[in-house]
Amino acid sequence: MSTILSSRLLLTATILALALPRAGLSAAPAAASVQAETAPSGPVQPGELPLVAAADRLKARLSWDPLTGSGSLDRAGLHVGLGLDLPWVLLDYSRLVAVDAPRLGDRGPSLPASTLAILERRFAEADAAVKAHFSVAAILIDPGHGGKDPGAIGEHTLDGKKLRVVEKDVALEIGLMLYKSLKARYPERRILISREGDSYPSLEERVAMANAVPLGENEAIIYVSVHMNASFNKNAKGFEVWYLNPEYRRTLVDSTKPGGPRSDIAPILNAMLEEEFTTESIMLAKNITEGLQSRIGTESQSRGIRAEEWFVVRNARMPSVLVEAGFVTNPEEARLLSREDYLRRASDGIYNGITDFVAYFESMKGASSQ
Repeated sequence: MSTILSSRLLLTATILALALPRAGLSAAPAAASVQAETAPSGPVQPGELPLVAAADRLKARLSWDPLTGSGSLDRAGLHVGLGLDLPWVLLDYSRLVAVDAPRLGDRGPSLPASTLAILERRFAEADAAVKAHFSVAAILIDPGHGGKDPGAIGEHTLDGKKLRVVEKDVALEIGLMLYKSLKARYPERRILISREGDSYPSLEERVAMANAVPLGENEAIIYVSVHMNASFNKNAKGFEVWYLNPEYRRTLVDSTKPGGPRSDIAPILNAMLEEEFTTESIMLAKNITEGLQSRIGTESQSRGIRAEEWFVVRNARMPSVLVEAGFVTNPEEARLLSREDYLRRASDGIYNGITDFVAYFESMKGASSQ
Protein backbone atom coordinates (compact mmCIF):
# COMPACT_ATOMS: atom_id res chain seq x y z
CA MET A 1 0.00 0.00 0.00
CA SER A 2 1.41 3.42 -0.94
CA THR A 3 2.33 5.96 1.71
CA ILE A 4 -0.19 8.46 0.30
CA LEU A 5 -3.00 5.90 0.40
CA SER A 6 -2.07 4.91 3.96
CA SER A 7 -2.13 8.54 5.02
CA ARG A 8 -5.51 9.07 3.38
CA LEU A 9 -6.99 6.01 5.10
CA LEU A 10 -5.54 7.18 8.40
CA LEU A 11 -7.05 10.63 7.81
CA THR A 12 -10.47 9.12 7.11
CA ALA A 13 -10.31 6.96 10.21
CA THR A 14 -9.15 9.90 12.34
CA ILE A 15 -11.96 12.21 11.16
CA LEU A 16 -14.55 9.49 11.64
CA ALA A 17 -13.23 8.73 15.11
CA LEU A 18 -13.26 12.38 16.14
CA ALA A 19 -16.34 13.69 14.36
CA LEU A 20 -18.83 10.86 14.49
CA PRO A 21 -18.85 10.20 18.25
CA ARG A 22 -19.48 13.93 18.76
CA ALA A 23 -22.33 13.62 16.29
CA GLY A 24 -23.79 10.68 18.17
CA LEU A 25 -23.00 8.28 15.32
CA SER A 26 -21.00 5.06 15.31
CA ALA A 27 -17.58 4.83 13.70
CA ALA A 28 -19.17 2.68 10.98
CA PRO A 29 -22.46 4.52 10.38
CA ALA A 30 -25.39 2.74 8.84
CA ALA A 31 -26.38 3.81 5.34
CA ALA A 32 -29.33 5.72 6.81
CA SER A 33 -26.92 7.92 8.77
CA VAL A 34 -25.52 9.37 5.56
CA GLN A 35 -27.90 11.69 3.79
CA ALA A 36 -27.51 11.52 0.02
CA GLU A 37 -28.00 14.80 -1.77
CA THR A 38 -27.70 15.91 -5.35
CA ALA A 39 -26.90 19.32 -6.73
CA PRO A 40 -29.86 21.64 -7.33
CA SER A 41 -31.48 21.47 -10.75
CA GLY A 42 -30.41 24.01 -13.33
CA PRO A 43 -27.07 24.83 -14.95
CA VAL A 44 -24.04 23.84 -12.91
CA GLN A 45 -20.54 25.12 -13.57
CA PRO A 46 -18.38 22.27 -14.91
CA GLY A 47 -15.15 21.21 -13.26
CA GLU A 48 -14.03 22.35 -9.83
CA LEU A 49 -13.04 25.44 -7.88
CA PRO A 50 -10.05 25.93 -5.55
CA LEU A 51 -11.21 25.73 -1.95
CA VAL A 52 -10.10 29.28 -1.14
CA ALA A 53 -12.09 30.63 -4.09
CA ALA A 54 -15.05 28.42 -3.12
CA ALA A 55 -15.00 29.82 0.43
CA ASP A 56 -14.97 33.34 -0.99
CA ARG A 57 -17.91 32.52 -3.27
CA LEU A 58 -19.77 30.99 -0.34
CA LYS A 59 -18.86 33.99 1.86
CA ALA A 60 -17.78 31.45 4.47
CA ARG A 61 -14.86 31.45 6.89
CA LEU A 62 -12.38 28.75 5.87
CA SER A 63 -10.21 26.83 8.31
CA TRP A 64 -7.86 24.34 6.67
CA ASP A 65 -5.08 22.07 7.93
CA PRO A 66 -2.82 21.08 5.00
CA LEU A 67 -1.12 18.44 7.16
CA THR A 68 -4.30 16.37 7.65
CA GLY A 69 -6.03 17.57 4.49
CA SER A 70 -9.15 18.49 6.43
CA GLY A 71 -10.94 21.62 7.53
CA SER A 72 -14.22 23.47 7.80
CA LEU A 73 -16.40 26.21 6.34
CA ASP A 74 -18.52 28.42 8.62
CA ARG A 75 -21.28 30.91 7.87
CA ALA A 76 -24.61 31.91 9.38
CA GLY A 77 -24.07 29.52 12.27
CA LEU A 78 -23.61 26.50 9.96
CA HIS A 79 -20.41 24.47 10.39
CA VAL A 80 -19.34 22.24 7.49
CA GLY A 81 -16.51 19.75 8.09
CA LEU A 82 -14.79 18.26 5.05
CA GLY A 83 -11.64 16.39 4.05
CA LEU A 84 -9.74 15.48 0.91
CA ASP A 85 -11.09 12.39 -0.87
CA LEU A 86 -13.93 11.97 1.67
CA PRO A 87 -17.26 11.50 -0.16
CA TRP A 88 -19.32 13.33 2.46
CA VAL A 89 -19.39 16.51 4.53
CA LEU A 90 -20.35 16.78 8.20
CA LEU A 91 -22.91 19.49 9.01
CA ASP A 92 -22.86 20.89 12.56
CA TYR A 93 -21.13 17.76 13.85
CA SER A 94 -24.39 15.84 13.49
CA ARG A 95 -25.44 15.24 9.88
CA LEU A 96 -23.48 13.46 7.18
CA VAL A 97 -24.27 14.47 3.60
CA ALA A 98 -22.92 12.48 0.67
CA VAL A 99 -21.08 14.64 -1.89
CA ASP A 100 -18.50 14.35 -4.61
CA ALA A 101 -15.22 14.27 -2.69
CA PRO A 102 -12.91 17.31 -2.51
CA ARG A 103 -9.51 16.57 -4.01
CA LEU A 104 -6.01 17.95 -4.15
CA GLY A 105 -5.65 19.66 -7.51
CA ASP A 106 -2.95 21.65 -9.28
CA ARG A 107 -3.95 24.76 -7.34
CA GLY A 108 -4.34 23.09 -3.96
CA PRO A 109 -7.49 21.61 -2.40
CA SER A 110 -10.55 22.05 -4.61
CA LEU A 111 -14.30 21.40 -4.57
CA PRO A 112 -16.23 19.74 -7.40
CA ALA A 113 -18.91 22.01 -8.85
CA SER A 114 -21.63 19.63 -7.66
CA THR A 115 -20.39 19.82 -4.07
CA LEU A 116 -20.14 23.60 -4.23
CA ALA A 117 -23.75 23.75 -5.45
CA ILE A 118 -24.89 21.61 -2.51
CA LEU A 119 -23.03 23.83 -0.03
CA GLU A 120 -24.48 26.97 -1.61
CA ARG A 121 -27.95 25.59 -1.00
CA ARG A 122 -27.14 24.55 2.56
CA PHE A 123 -25.71 27.96 3.44
CA ALA A 124 -28.69 29.70 1.82
CA GLU A 125 -30.97 27.61 4.04
CA ALA A 126 -28.87 28.60 7.09
CA ASP A 127 -29.12 32.28 6.09
CA ALA A 128 -32.90 31.99 5.84
CA ALA A 129 -33.07 30.31 9.26
CA VAL A 130 -31.01 33.11 10.82
CA LYS A 131 -33.20 35.78 9.26
CA ALA A 132 -36.28 34.06 10.63
CA HIS A 133 -34.96 34.47 14.19
CA PHE A 134 -33.46 37.31 16.17
CA SER A 135 -29.82 37.85 15.31
CA VAL A 136 -27.00 40.27 16.10
CA ALA A 137 -26.75 41.76 12.63
CA ALA A 138 -24.27 44.52 13.50
CA ILE A 139 -21.48 45.20 16.00
CA LEU A 140 -19.91 48.63 16.50
CA ILE A 141 -16.44 48.82 18.05
CA ASP A 142 -15.64 52.27 19.45
CA PRO A 143 -11.97 52.94 20.34
CA GLY A 144 -12.18 55.77 22.84
CA HIS A 145 -10.76 59.30 22.48
CA GLY A 146 -8.49 60.06 19.47
CA GLY A 147 -7.16 63.11 17.65
CA LYS A 148 -7.11 66.17 19.91
CA ASP A 149 -8.29 64.04 22.86
CA PRO A 150 -5.45 61.75 24.06
CA GLY A 151 -7.42 60.34 26.97
CA ALA A 152 -5.40 59.17 29.99
CA ILE A 153 -1.60 59.30 29.79
CA GLY A 154 0.80 57.21 31.82
CA GLU A 155 4.46 58.32 32.10
CA HIS A 156 6.93 56.07 33.88
CA THR A 157 10.61 55.36 34.23
CA LEU A 158 11.21 51.61 34.07
CA ASP A 159 14.66 50.06 34.12
CA GLY A 160 16.12 53.52 33.49
CA LYS A 161 13.99 54.07 30.37
CA LYS A 162 11.12 56.47 29.82
CA LEU A 163 7.77 54.88 28.99
CA ARG A 164 4.78 56.92 27.82
CA VAL A 165 1.47 55.14 27.27
CA VAL A 166 -1.40 57.13 25.73
CA GLU A 167 -4.96 55.84 26.05
CA LYS A 168 -6.13 56.85 22.57
CA ASP A 169 -3.30 54.87 20.94
CA VAL A 170 -3.79 51.71 22.98
CA ALA A 171 -7.58 51.82 22.56
CA LEU A 172 -7.18 52.16 18.79
CA GLU A 173 -4.72 49.27 18.55
CA ILE A 174 -7.00 46.94 20.51
CA GLY A 175 -10.04 48.22 18.62
CA LEU A 176 -8.50 47.57 15.20
CA MET A 177 -7.43 44.04 16.19
CA LEU A 178 -10.92 43.35 17.49
CA TYR A 179 -12.55 44.83 14.38
CA LYS A 180 -10.46 42.65 12.04
CA SER A 181 -11.11 39.50 14.07
CA LEU A 182 -14.87 40.08 14.07
CA LYS A 183 -14.87 40.83 10.32
CA ALA A 184 -13.13 37.51 9.69
CA ARG A 185 -15.48 35.61 12.02
CA TYR A 186 -18.71 37.21 10.75
CA PRO A 187 -18.33 38.07 7.05
CA GLU A 188 -22.12 38.19 6.68
CA ARG A 189 -22.66 40.73 9.48
CA ARG A 190 -22.06 44.48 9.58
CA ILE A 191 -18.93 45.03 11.67
CA LEU A 192 -18.32 48.75 12.20
CA ILE A 193 -15.65 50.83 13.91
CA SER A 194 -15.97 54.47 14.96
CA ARG A 195 -12.42 55.39 13.94
CA GLU A 196 -9.57 53.65 12.09
CA GLY A 197 -6.93 56.29 12.71
CA ASP A 198 -6.01 59.17 14.98
CA SER A 199 -9.26 61.06 14.44
CA TYR A 200 -11.72 62.46 16.95
CA PRO A 201 -15.37 61.59 16.46
CA SER A 202 -17.37 63.39 19.12
CA LEU A 203 -19.31 61.33 21.66
CA GLU A 204 -22.51 62.33 19.89
CA GLU A 205 -21.12 61.17 16.54
CA ARG A 206 -20.07 57.81 17.96
CA VAL A 207 -23.48 56.88 19.32
CA ALA A 208 -25.24 58.42 16.31
CA MET A 209 -23.26 56.05 14.08
CA ALA A 210 -24.59 53.09 16.05
CA ASN A 211 -28.15 54.37 16.39
CA ALA A 212 -28.35 55.06 12.64
CA VAL A 213 -27.55 51.49 11.54
CA PRO A 214 -30.65 50.21 9.69
CA LEU A 215 -31.97 46.96 11.19
CA GLY A 216 -34.50 44.43 10.02
CA GLU A 217 -37.45 43.33 12.10
CA ASN A 218 -35.53 40.56 13.86
CA GLU A 219 -32.10 42.18 13.89
CA ALA A 220 -30.11 43.76 16.72
CA ILE A 221 -26.86 45.67 17.16
CA ILE A 222 -24.40 45.79 20.06
CA TYR A 223 -21.99 48.57 21.02
CA VAL A 224 -18.56 48.02 22.61
CA SER A 225 -16.47 51.02 23.63
CA VAL A 226 -12.75 50.37 24.35
CA HIS A 227 -10.83 52.50 26.87
CA MET A 228 -7.90 52.47 29.28
CA ASN A 229 -8.16 53.45 32.92
CA ALA A 230 -6.26 55.92 35.13
CA SER A 231 -6.00 56.67 38.83
CA PHE A 232 -4.10 58.90 41.23
CA ASN A 233 -3.33 55.67 43.05
CA LYS A 234 -0.41 54.20 41.09
CA ASN A 235 -1.13 50.77 42.56
CA ALA A 236 -4.59 50.58 40.98
CA LYS A 237 -4.60 47.98 38.21
CA GLY A 238 -6.82 45.52 36.39
CA PHE A 239 -9.62 45.46 33.84
CA GLU A 240 -13.32 46.16 34.26
CA VAL A 241 -16.43 46.40 32.10
CA TRP A 242 -19.18 48.96 32.61
CA TYR A 243 -22.84 48.90 31.63
CA LEU A 244 -25.61 51.48 32.06
CA ASN A 245 -27.00 51.92 35.55
CA PRO A 246 -30.42 50.19 35.47
CA GLU A 247 -31.90 53.13 37.43
CA TYR A 248 -31.15 55.54 34.58
CA ARG A 249 -34.25 56.30 32.49
CA ARG A 250 -33.98 56.91 28.76
CA THR A 251 -36.31 57.12 25.79
CA LEU A 252 -36.09 54.09 23.52
CA VAL A 253 -39.63 54.11 22.14
CA ASP A 254 -40.91 57.34 20.59
CA SER A 255 -44.69 57.56 20.13
CA THR A 256 -44.34 60.78 18.09
CA LYS A 257 -42.57 59.04 15.20
CA PRO A 258 -44.67 58.01 12.18
CA GLY A 259 -45.85 54.46 12.75
CA GLY A 260 -44.89 54.60 16.43
CA PRO A 261 -47.00 53.06 19.21
CA ARG A 262 -49.87 54.91 20.89
CA SER A 263 -48.84 57.38 23.58
CA ASP A 264 -50.44 55.27 26.31
CA ILE A 265 -48.60 52.13 25.16
CA ALA A 266 -45.18 53.70 24.52
CA PRO A 267 -44.13 53.98 28.22
CA ILE A 268 -44.88 50.28 28.78
CA LEU A 269 -42.90 49.23 25.70
CA ASN A 270 -40.11 51.60 26.70
CA ALA A 271 -39.81 50.06 30.17
CA MET A 272 -39.77 46.54 28.70
CA LEU A 273 -37.04 47.47 26.23
CA GLU A 274 -34.97 49.19 28.94
CA GLU A 275 -35.10 46.01 31.00
CA GLU A 276 -34.13 43.84 28.04
CA PHE A 277 -31.20 46.09 27.11
CA THR A 278 -30.01 46.11 30.73
CA THR A 279 -30.15 42.31 30.98
CA GLU A 280 -28.30 41.89 27.69
CA SER A 281 -25.69 44.56 28.55
CA ILE A 282 -24.97 42.79 31.84
CA MET A 283 -24.59 39.47 30.03
CA LEU A 284 -22.29 41.08 27.44
CA ALA A 285 -20.22 42.66 30.23
CA LYS A 286 -19.92 39.31 32.02
CA ASN A 287 -18.90 37.50 28.84
CA ILE A 288 -16.22 40.08 28.03
CA THR A 289 -14.90 40.00 31.61
CA GLU A 290 -14.63 36.21 31.43
CA GLY A 291 -12.93 36.48 28.05
CA LEU A 292 -10.35 38.94 29.39
CA GLN A 293 -9.82 36.77 32.47
CA SER A 294 -9.00 33.77 30.29
CA ARG A 295 -6.52 35.69 28.11
CA ILE A 296 -4.78 38.20 30.41
CA GLY A 297 -5.93 37.15 33.89
CA THR A 298 -2.53 35.77 34.87
CA GLU A 299 -0.91 39.19 34.36
CA SER A 300 -3.75 41.54 35.20
CA GLN A 301 -6.79 41.12 37.42
CA SER A 302 -10.53 41.41 37.05
CA ARG A 303 -12.21 44.32 38.83
CA GLY A 304 -15.59 42.92 37.80
CA ILE A 305 -18.52 44.55 36.05
CA ARG A 306 -19.89 47.89 37.16
CA ALA A 307 -22.82 50.20 36.49
CA GLU A 308 -22.38 53.84 35.49
CA GLU A 309 -24.00 56.46 33.28
CA TRP A 310 -21.24 56.99 30.74
CA PHE A 311 -22.39 59.07 27.77
CA VAL A 312 -21.97 56.34 25.16
CA VAL A 313 -23.81 53.62 27.08
CA ARG A 314 -26.68 55.87 28.13
CA ASN A 315 -27.25 57.21 24.62
CA ALA A 316 -26.73 54.05 22.57
CA ARG A 317 -30.17 52.51 21.97
CA MET A 318 -28.96 48.93 22.14
CA PRO A 319 -27.06 46.57 24.48
CA SER A 320 -23.83 48.45 25.16
CA VAL A 321 -20.74 48.27 27.37
CA LEU A 322 -17.57 50.22 28.03
CA VAL A 323 -14.38 48.18 28.52
CA GLU A 324 -11.48 49.52 30.61
CA ALA A 325 -8.66 47.16 29.57
CA GLY A 326 -6.07 48.33 32.13
CA PHE A 327 -4.50 51.27 33.97
CA VAL A 328 -1.95 53.37 32.08
CA THR A 329 -1.03 54.96 35.43
CA ASN A 330 0.15 51.65 36.91
CA PRO A 331 3.82 51.02 35.99
CA GLU A 332 3.43 47.24 35.59
CA GLU A 333 0.27 47.50 33.57
CA ALA A 334 1.65 50.35 31.45
CA ARG A 335 4.54 48.08 30.47
CA LEU A 336 2.05 45.37 29.47
CA LEU A 337 -0.11 47.84 27.53
CA SER A 338 2.93 48.86 25.50
CA ARG A 339 3.42 45.30 24.23
CA GLU A 340 1.73 44.18 21.00
CA ASP A 341 1.40 40.56 22.12
CA TYR A 342 -0.41 41.62 25.28
CA LEU A 343 -2.77 43.89 23.35
CA ARG A 344 -3.48 40.99 20.99
CA ARG A 345 -4.47 38.80 23.92
CA ALA A 346 -6.61 41.57 25.41
CA SER A 347 -8.32 41.96 22.03
CA ASP A 348 -8.83 38.19 21.84
CA GLY A 349 -10.43 38.25 25.29
CA ILE A 350 -12.94 40.92 24.27
CA TYR A 351 -13.54 39.07 21.00
CA ASN A 352 -14.27 35.80 22.82
CA GLY A 353 -16.69 37.61 25.11
CA ILE A 354 -18.54 39.16 22.17
CA THR A 355 -18.82 35.90 20.23
CA ASP A 356 -20.04 34.09 23.35
CA PHE A 357 -22.68 36.77 23.81
CA VAL A 358 -23.78 36.55 20.17
CA ALA A 359 -24.23 32.79 20.52
CA TYR A 360 -26.20 33.30 23.75
CA PHE A 361 -28.36 36.08 22.31
CA GLU A 362 -29.27 34.16 19.19
CA SER A 363 -29.96 30.92 21.03
CA MET A 364 -32.41 32.84 23.23
CA LYS A 365 -33.78 34.68 20.17
CA GLY A 366 -32.69 38.05 21.56
CA ALA A 367 -34.65 41.20 22.24
CA SER A 368 -36.74 43.34 19.95
CA SER A 369 -34.85 46.02 18.05
CA GLN A 370 -36.35 49.46 17.55
